[in-house]
Amino acid sequence: MTAFIVLAGLLLAGALLWILPPLFSAAGRAQREHTTQSSMSLAVLREHVAELDAELAAGRIDAASHARNREELERRALEEGAAAAERAHTADVRPDRRWAFGLALTVPALAISGYLVFGTPAGLDPANVAGQQGFSPEEIADMVGTLEARLQQEPDNVEGWMMLARSYLVLQDYPKAAATYERLAKLAPDEPDIFADWADVVAAIRGTVVGEAETLVQKALAIAPDHPKALALAGTAAYQRDDFAAAAGYWEKILARIPPGEEIAQGIRASVNDARAKAGMAPLDEAVASAAPARALSVSGRLEVDPALAGQLSPDDPVFVFARGPAGGPPLAALRFKAGELPVEFTFDGATLMMGDGPLPERVIIGARVSKGGDATARSGDLEGIGAPVAIDATGVSVRVDRVRE
Repeated sequence: MTAFIVLAGLLLAGALLWILPPLFSAAGRAQREHTTQSSMSLAVLREHVAELDAELAAGRIDAASHARNREELERRALEEGAAAAERAHTADVRPDRRWAFGLALTVPALAISGYLVFGTPAGLDPANVAGQQGFSPEEIADMVGTLEARLQQEPDNVEGWMMLARSYLVLQDYPKAAATYERLAKLAPDEPDIFADWADVVAAIRGTVVGEAETLVQKALAIAPDHPKALALAGTAAYQRDDFAAAAGYWEKILARIPPGEEIAQGIRASVNDARAKAGMAPLDEAVASAAPARALSVSGRLEVDPALAGQLSPDDPVFVFARGPAGGPPLAALRFKAGELPVEFTFDGATLMMGDGPLPERVIIGARVSKGGDATARSGDLEGIGAPVAIDATGVSVRVDRVRE
């Protein structure tokens, strides 16, 4: 974006150079000055294009930014060149110099304010214009090849791998995108966006969120329970399994984060009510109006590890404390700590419920797991501990990690 702003500023300066000289000079010199300025503009354009190409080759900007800046540069140069030619052709008087000074001050202000009002400022974000660069698939493939070669020399460059994954998406090469996200998950295991994007790609390949993609979605939610994309995918997976109540719960959590009056809320509300209807539940508006005051999960207590297992912990091992219904099933809520923080006081007061606004059971089981794999998926070798059922508002609950998962 910084490169774009700099280039835009240079183009604006160029535009002023075309506009102002005729105002300061005699009409007879207008055509000559236009010719000179056009030559200068073309030279500047070529230099900037070369600079953009060099930036892309060096990996300092991505393909989308390169294409967007180049197209904008060429478009504006052509437009301003045509406008300058017309002004030079029609100039026949010497204007007041005060007009020149006025234009020098007002043109930049009008350009900026006009773009903010009538333009698309969001387009300055490369993520918002990915796929719109106007390059052929072959040209994009060449750029991706350059990025691939650079990453072979920089295997730990998380931003570079993210750029590569998104480039594969532009090329619709979903298997390579999935493989790249898998690598990213190892480089940044605590980044929920990676798992959510990876799940999205896997779902596109499989044609369903159920299965591998849903597992990745749950990893994203274990890191960030309110992650919008992960919630959307989790709801879709539940809907595809005909678990309509769970689907509604996930989507209601997204709806709760959208400001009132936003158009997108209407579509999400329609999806929620569709799922609720198929689950035999009242529509959301009626349910909210008639619902009794919701009971909150507020269990609190202390988590510690058995001294006999303390030597098996690494300070950075993730520790998940979760609340489940007495009959088992997915967690109602989860907390995350690090092994180096143990023993630790915990509370579910204010924790996000994974089942949305669904009813809570009378009692819950509090358990804990030290993940040796680094994520929320239970594996052999993890350290675990499970407590007895307690009320959802119990205090002073003691949970001890005291066994190794087989």
